[in-house]
Amino acid sequence: MKIEKIEIRYAHKNTMTSNTCNRIKHIKSLPWLSVVQSQEGSYDIQLDDCPLYKTGDGGFFIAPSQVVQTITHFTNPESKLMRNRWIFLDIVINNKYRLDYLYDFPTIIPAEIKDSMNSLFDKLFLAGDLCDEMSIYYQIVKLLLQIAEPKSIAASRTLLSVLDYIRQHYAEDISMEQLSAAAYISKSYLYEIFKKNLGTSPIAYLNHYRLSVASEMLKQTDEPIGKISELVGFHDPAYFNRLFRRTFLVAPREYRKSI
Repeated sequence: MKIEKIEIRYAHKNTMTSNTCNRIKHIKSLPWLSVVQSQEGSYDIQLDDCPLYKTGDGGFFIAPSQVVQTITHFTNPESKLMRNRWIFLDIVINNKYRLDYLYDFPTIIPAEIKDSMNSLFDKLFLAGDLCDEMSIYYQIVKLLLQIAEPKSIAASRTLLSVLDYIRQHYAEDISMEQLSAAAYISKSYLYEIFKKNLGTSPIAYLNHYRLSVASEMLKQTDEPIGKISELVGFHDPAYFNRLFRRTFLVAPREYRKSI
């Protein structure tokens, strides 16, 4: 696909310093593409059921939206600290397609662009002006595209339109009938393209997307858990709790207290 337009619809940056996180394992899934650096200390990172990788001190990892990240934190042996920084990005290509729906990325940023990415992160976290920040975010996207590979199984436009519909309407009551109607296809064909391209059903994907949004809301807001459940489209708090525990291996309340 020829890229004619790149739009960053959401960008967020943050940092953490801790001396109590050594060997703590954290499971998460986010609705955005993540680029994370261990400035001091390191990560073990596994995405879904893929191989486990090590960032090393100062290394970066990339996690597409919706994948389950299993992260183990390691403090620096000498300083006993872990310092990290990260960005979340929602990038849309040609007004329609999310970047990580179209491309695969290496889990660990390769050595040939590591210094460039580190320099851009330095500038980004020092920038005090929104225009400067957005300029740097686009430079980061340019670097990501240098190491991106088109997905081996190209998702159909029909599937991509359904994924976009879910991102816009996940907080609403959504049925298979509504998803298939939005894409002008039958329920059976909708199920078929989800299983072929994503290995899951449309409703399972919808629920996982809701959980990924909820996991970040638990970290970034003080909203009650029952309210978060409702805001992401689960109107039965007990069902939300069961699904959350099944996905992240801890209850929402415990997740909120973790790193």
